[in-house]
Amino acid sequence: MAQQALVGRRVLVVGASSGIGAGLAEAVIAAGGDVVVSARRAGALTDLVEKMGAGHAVAGDATVRADAERVAATAVAAMGGLDLMVYVAGYGPLQRLVDCDPELWSDVYRVNVVGANLAAGAALRHMDRDGVCTFVSSRTVEDANAFFAAYSASKAALDQCIRTWRVEHPDHRFVRVVMGNCQPTDFADHMGMDLLGEALDAWTAQAIPGGMMHVDDVGAALAEALGVVLDHPDIVSSELKLDARTM
Repeated sequence: MAQQALVGRRVLVVGASSGIGAGLAEAVIAAGGDVVVSARRAGALTDLVEKMGAGHAVAGDATVRADAERVAATAVAAMGGLDLMVYVAGYGPLQRLVDCDPELWSDVYRVNVVGANLAAGAALRHMDRDGVCTFVSSRTVEDANAFFAAYSASKAALDQCIRTWRVEHPDHRFVRVVMGNCQPTDFADHMGMDLLGEALDAWTAQAIPGGMMHVDDVGAALAEALGVVLDHPDIVSSELKLDARTM
């Protein structure tokens, strides 16, 4: 039933050039849906569409309003409508709070919060009552990882935005995905190596679980769960948590 729920569904994945977004796109196609993959790296999107043998690549910067609106409109034109938008894009460099860099924090919030809101606003213009906007948040909001305040604080801000979307648009559904650790992704490439060893030691001392999920498993699980959400439009499924088994 979960797989059948995605047959014919029209899905836009923002942040799909690699990692979770790419895994989700592949799972949507495998389940019989149609997908538009979007990110800033046009070449990676084209490679993904070629690999899937289906879908559509639309490059764009979600943090720019004109790009967000163009991507959503192009997705609708390519697929004939839009049932689901999933915002997967994320950026999280390591930094001590004592070394707080305003420009870095602005970049993190721009990607993790502003881009998510622009993508959702653009998608909603093309969705009926049964459409769903989904945002990938993070377990770090609760874990408070050392050296990761910019990222976890931005995801906490995203969570507040999701709650506000629900009260401003009660005629639509908004799903928050609390995501644990995944691999392989490009996320770690932007974390910075200088503090990584110290950060891992600190997270171990904090007893933060370190299990890893594979992005293909995560993509398949997301596709199945969101297919069920779409298939039951009169039920509010507001939160989904995905994390690795540690034993």
